[in-house]
Amino acid sequence: MFILNILSISSYRNRAGQSLVLHKDSPRQEAWNRLKDSNPIMRSFVSMRQAYDESENPVVSSMRSVTQTIGSWFDENETAQVQRLMKMLDPAFNHESFERELREYIVPEVVDAYLSADQEALKAWCGEAVRKLSRSQSSTLISS
Repeated sequence: MFILNILSISSYRNRAGQSLVLHKDSPRQEAWNRLKDSNPIMRSFVSMRQAYDESENPVVSSMRSVTQTIGSWFDENETAQVQRLMKMLDPAFNHESFERELREYIVPEVVDAYLSADQEALKAWCGEAVRKLSRSQSSTLISS
């Protein structure tokens, strides 16, 4: 039994290794890296930035805190990150139509399946944890 598990794990690793592909950086990124490495002015900027980032001086640390706080005001929030990723996966993604589909179709179907303890419908929409919770709650309601 133990030998079988080791053999199946090693064959899985072999198959997984074949699907991993290392890709090159974009030409623009490679050019930027070459410029940072070869240009003496860029090297001095990089070393100054590294010294600023690693400094333990209280004044520099306070400045870093202030700039990070101000910079965080302009960071992409979670909703924007999700929308950007959805548009990367599906260029035709539209937030309004997705909300409408959720409101009119998906949420009512999931809630109805949950309330009626329809395990097949829940299996189509939800993970195992939700199905277990639904089963335990429905068995509690039946027994009481």
